[in-house]
Amino acid sequence: MRVCTKSDEWDFSDTTLKDTQCLTHVFHPYTAKFIPQIPRRLIKIYAPRSEDVILDTFCGSGTTLVEAKLAGRHSIGVDMSPLAIMISNSKVNRINGNKLKKFIQWLDELKLRDAEGFRTDKMYFSDDRIWFRGDVLGQIDTVLRRLGRIDDFDTRNFVMVGLSSILKGISNARMDRIVPTLPRRPRYIDYKHYGRVVDNLTREINVFSRLSSRLKLMEYRLELFLSQASNAKALPYLGDARRLDELDSPLLKKGMIKLVITSPPYWSAFDYEKIHSLSLDLFKLNRKSFESEIGQQDYLADMEKVYDEISCYLASRGKFCLVIGRSKRRINRRLADLGRKYDMPLREKFIRKIRNHSFFVKGIKSEEILVFQKR
Repeated sequence: MRVCTKSDEWDFSDTTLKDTQCLTHVFHPYTAKFIPQIPRRLIKIYAPRSEDVILDTFCGSGTTLVEAKLAGRHSIGVDMSPLAIMISNSKVNRINGNKLKKFIQWLDELKLRDAEGFRTDKMYFSDDRIWFRGDVLGQIDTVLRRLGRIDDFDTRNFVMVGLSSILKGISNARMDRIVPTLPRRPRYIDYKHYGRVVDNLTREINVFSRLSSRLKLMEYRLELFLSQASNAKALPYLGDARRLDELDSPLLKKGMIKLVITSPPYWSAFDYEKIHSLSLDLFKLNRKSFESEIGQQDYLADMEKVYDEISCYLASRGKFCLVIGRSKRRINRRLADLGRKYDMPLREKFIRKIRNHSFFVKGIKSEEILVFQKR
């Protein structure tokens, strides 16, 4: 096994926020996602042919799918979160430009009106009047009612992702917390953003204006992405990595996947249901899948099932690349040893220090990229 520790190879120390948030990668915040430079390099090394198919069993917000399409490789993404699939779809699919422009034009007309004129009694969240001011909730309701008139699925999904991406910022939740958390008082200090004072009662929140700006940025980035991307298929699926045989995908055939790139949930995983609770409530997304997330009962037992599934679908001499934070616990060692049990011995291990990046899980400041090869 080759172990690479050279910082200039995998640290990407000169990578800026502009580089990691390029093209459609900027669409939606998603906790603990890996930077696009990682799958980009792995695809270049281990999937050199245009016919190679790539699988991400924990696709999250679709980073691998975006990079695979840019590289001209067909790809499949699987995730148990319905919001993750929404985001992934928005990043790789064309939309109806005319329908989006009409929607943005409507937003631009409404942003000039008095926000106090928008009120609603409709209940979207567990406690509307706490999470959102009345005028803000009224604007959200107005957007959703208009959104229902968009009859093109990809365009409607695109707008929903745009709204989801600004949702926490227009709520009363603290801006310096990952999980939506209400401050004790409407006026509080935002420690994440230079200790500025935030007053939820008086700060200006124009939903129409913010959503318009967001959608314009997303539209520009999507057009730029599609101008550089190939016609390769990028297919996100709502599903369970422990039961890949339940997916109905023309690309997912046993023994035919050339490369798997994925970053699994961590043993000390973030609670994604809580992190994205506002979006899940707003769009009435099914939360049942979160009840059986990886690691809810036995992390290693769940990962064994994932390895077993990957082994069935991976082609002979195909590569399985697992990106995971380094830990003082023996989890990584056991994950590395697990490959042999499923006929995928560990061939290479790359170590990267995490720099210029907000991904610090429980103090983890470096990652291992484990590369297994199917016999």
